Amino acid sequence: MISLPEFADVHNETLNLKMFRNLIFLLTVLLPLSVVAATQTITLENGDRYEGEINDSVLNGQGLYIWANGDRYEGEFLNDLPHGSGVYQWVDGRAYEGEFLLGKRHGFGILTWANGDKYLGTFYANRIQGVGEFSWANKDTYNGGFLADLRSGKGTMLWHTGQSYEGGFSEGMLNGQGRLVYSDGRQYVGEFSKGQRTGKGTLYWPNGNRYVGMFLADMRSGLGVIHWRDGTIYRGEFFANSQSGWGIKEQPGAQPEIQQWQSGTLKLERTLINNATCSLSYMGRQWMFESRQCVNGLAHGEGLAVSLDGRLLIPEAKLILGRLVGGNFIEIPEVDTSTDINQASSS
Repeated sequence: MISLPEFADVHNETLNLKMFRNLIFLLTVLLPLSVVAATQTITLENGDRYEGEINDSVLNGQGLYIWANGDRYEGEFLNDLPHGSGVYQWVDGRAYEGEFLLGKRHGFGILTWANGDKYLGTFYANRIQGVGEFSWANKDTYNGGFLADLRSGKGTMLWHTGQSYEGGFSEGMLNGQGRLVYSDGRQYVGEFSKGQRTGKGTLYWPNGNRYVGMFLADMRSGLGVIHWRDGTIYRGEFFANSQSGWGIKEQPGAQPEIQQWQSGTLKLERTLINNATCSLSYMGRQWMFESRQCVNGLAHGEGLAVSLDGRLLIPEAKLILGRLVGGNFIEIPEVDTSTDINQASSS
C-alpha cells in the first residue's frame, strides 16, 4: 500500500447570517434611511459583531463579520451571505482567501492550516474540487485533480523522501495507470487499484533487473517475465513476489529449462528438448512429452507436455497415440524486449 499524506476535512456549512435579519429590520424602522444605507456597526446579543454596509435591512456590499467564538469574515456580502471575494479566518488558525458564492467557498481560493498545510486551487460548494495544488508542512506536494476534498483524476505526487508518482487517482488513492518512482531508485509503470500495484505493470530495479507481468495487492502475482541483468530470463507463474507454479528459464548459450516452483522453492527442473521417442505435434507446434508409455515413437499415456517454443505447457496431459485427449493448458508469457522506461510509461 502506498502511504499518502492526508489533509483535514475542510467542509463546513453555509455561513448563516440570517440571525441578523430581525435586528436590522428594527434598525431600518428606528433610524433614518440615510443612516441605514451607510456603514454600520452592530453587535448581537450572542456576541457576534458586524461592521459594514447594510441595504434594505440586508447585509450587502463590503463588511466585516466577527463571530463570538473568534471566527471572522471580511469581504463582500450579498443577501446576508458572503458572496464575491473575501477572507475567512477560523479561530483554530485556518484561513481562506478567495471567492464565495452564496455563503460557500466556491471558485478560486487559497486555504491554509495552522500547521503549515496549504491548498491553492478551485472550490465547489465548500469542497476542494477541480484542479489545484496541495502542499503539506512536511514538504510533500500534490498537483492535479480533486473531487469532494480527495485527489481524483490525473495528478502528480511528490514526497519529501524523494519518492514520486504521476498518474491516476480515485478517492484519494493511486488508481488506474501511473508511474511510481521509489526513493531507492526502483520504478514501477503500470496499473494501480486502491493505492496498490494491481493489474499489469513493469517493475525496474536500479541494477538493471526488471519484471514484466501481473501484480496483485502490491505483489508480483500471476503470469510474468523476470529479466536478470546477466541475460537470464524466467517466464511463468508468480505468487506473493516469488516464482510459484510452472515456468521456463532461459540463459544465454544454454537450452531452455522447464521449472516448477512452490513459493520460491524449486521443485522440478527439466531441459526443454525434443523427445523423439514420444513425438507430439499439436496446434501447429512440436511438443516435448515425458512418459514411459509411449508407443512406436508416439506420445502416449499421461505426463508433462511442453511446446518446444516454450509458450504452452500442460502439466498433466493425457494422450493416446500422439493425440491429446485431456489436460489443462498454461500459457507462458512471451519475452518482453522493451527496456526503455519512458516508452513503457507512455504505452
